[in-house]
Amino acid sequence: MDDTQPIFDPTTSYRIEIQERVDVNWLQSFDSSLELAADDINHTGDTTVLSVHTDQSGIIGLLRSLHGLGMTILQLQIIRRKEV
Repeated sequence: MDDTQPIFDPTTSYRIEIQERVDVNWLQSFDSSLELAADDINHTGDTTVLSVHTDQSGIIGLLRSLHGLGMTILQLQIIRRKEV
C-alpha cells in the first residue's frame, strides 16, 4: 500500500507573490469560489501577496488568469496546514 500523501487536496492554502498591485475584489470576480486575501509587502506598492484557499483546479485557473492578464508571478508556495 502506498502511504504517500497527495500534494493537493480540497483544504490546501497557497501564497502567491505577484510583481504588480492587484485589486482582490476585481480578481475575485473571475472566480467567486476562491477565498482570497491580499497583503502589500513592500513600501513602493508594486508587489502583492495573495493568500488563496482552493483546490488544485482553482489554483491552476487563478494562475492562468494572472498569466493571461500579463502579471508576473514571482513565487507560489503551498502552505501546509499543521497537523493536530
